[in-house]
Amino acid sequence: MEVYIVIHILVFLSLVFEFKSSIKTKQNIIKLWCIFFTLFGGLRWGIGNDWDQYYEHFQRAEWNNIFNYDRYGNGRELLEPGFVFLNVLVKTIFGKYFFFNILVTGFIQFSYYRFSTFVYPKRPLLVYAFLMNMASNYFAVRAGLCFGIILWAYMYMIRNDLKHYVLVLLLAFFIHNQCIVLFPLFWLNKVRLNFTFASLLYIIVAILSVKFQQMFSMLTLVVGGDLGEKAAGYTEFQTEGLEETGIGLMGILLNYIFLCMYYYVQKKGSFYTKGWYNNCVNGFLIYISIFMVFSSGMGDLARLSSMYFPSQVVLLMYFIMYFSGEMHNKDKIKERCSKKVKFLVYAFFILYFVYKLPGNWSGPFFEDAYLPYTTIFDFTNVK
Repeated sequence: MEVYIVIHILVFLSLVFEFKSSIKTKQNIIKLWCIFFTLFGGLRWGIGNDWDQYYEHFQRAEWNNIFNYDRYGNGRELLEPGFVFLNVLVKTIFGKYFFFNILVTGFIQFSYYRFSTFVYPKRPLLVYAFLMNMASNYFAVRAGLCFGIILWAYMYMIRNDLKHYVLVLLLAFFIHNQCIVLFPLFWLNKVRLNFTFASLLYIIVAILSVKFQQMFSMLTLVVGGDLGEKAAGYTEFQTEGLEETGIGLMGILLNYIFLCMYYYVQKKGSFYTKGWYNNCVNGFLIYISIFMVFSSGMGDLARLSSMYFPSQVVLLMYFIMYFSGEMHNKDKIKERCSKKVKFLVYAFFILYFVYKLPGNWSGPFFEDAYLPYTTIFDFTNVK
């Protein structure tokens, strides 16, 4: 566990370079972190409860089973052909599984770098550190790979480039079909919710986050059969001992504060005419809704929220840009953004960062998925 604590604290401390360093220096620091995490995740070996299945996929994947690869060997679920193809391609060219890990984690880190420099060119370290805190993805699994891919979709969405947006999401979909939930994002700018309605919707979702899972669990018991078995697989509560669950009062309050912040900036920063900003506001609502309702006990469904998480990253960075007086260089914005306001904005970001930091080395599945950290150098006869 100590290795993760040290790494993430060092990423956090590297934010000191945001205040006095040149943009080039910040970019170089991100590049160094990208190289480190590529090796950290790429050279891992034998770690976690997902390790065996991904290693087995690499060994079993062949050119003749790309479209009919049986994921569990029971004839009930096929693995996405894009992911099988990637395994076969890397195995054909490089042979060794650790090359697959290095290439996938390297791509994820490259995507983080490009996204960070795109969203907030003046302070890219802020974006990168936030991404590595909230969505580290330094191991080569399908969900992490797809997250790296969809970051490009967000950049194309902001550029209003529909063709490349769709192409990127199709690529992501053939690697992990959960990416289908992100397809509507490009057109969400047509849905313009006022703040009052958005607040009401948020309250309803928050209530559901407390009550919905118990209701869902009861339904799985009533339905039964194959459908009931599939539904029960999405929840930890299957037979008895049902209990109320939810995201927690602090999380609900924080998310609502974020919602208020983003609507304020949309109004004061003249973002009503920016379709991509409204896309991200709606995307943030979808992100927190999915996460709040399914976060406790329904991990498979809760993971869908990660597809909309970049909306939170974009909006938070534009909130910082606005109140730091860095947006459009308008005099009236500069006047409004006193040193005290800037301090409060950066203090809020730092406190939120620190609040979320322990999540990188804690949680119910941390020990199974991340400990003990071992690399190819800890084993012999690596294949």
